[in-house]
Amino acid sequence: MANKLKNCPECGRIYVDTGVGLCRDCFEKEEDTMQEIASYVRDNPNSKVKDIVDALGVKERLVMRMIRDGWFVTEGASLEYPCERCGTAITSGRFCDKCNAELQKEMERSKEKLIKQAAAEAARAAAAKNIKSLDMGNKL
Repeated sequence: MANKLKNCPECGRIYVDTGVGLCRDCFEKEEDTMQEIASYVRDNPNSKVKDIVDALGVKERLVMRMIRDGWFVTEGASLEYPCERCGTAITSGRFCDKCNAELQKEMERSKEKLIKQAAAEAARAAAAKNIKSLDMGNKL
């Protein structure tokens, strides 16, 4: 796969994309920022995402990406961030316990609905097959 020329989403400069998604300068700046965020969280283990953003002037999406990538999974640290569904403060995963339970129920309902639809379709197909065989039996 050939590398492509792209515009850096941060600074707008053209760069050869190697899979990082940023030009070299912006990537290095982001790496430095991520180390700064990690240091802040190490010194303030019960921080909330908003606290980090306000204290360091960094982008919330960068902090959230670091959380999803597992940067802050250490004993004693309980970094809070919002549930992606309702916004409740959580310390792990993408959703709070309530939303996880609701999503699980929705998935079960969808599964049951699909099973019923498949059974109804199979019954219709069987009925159509029976009608065809009855029609063929009446012909001379």
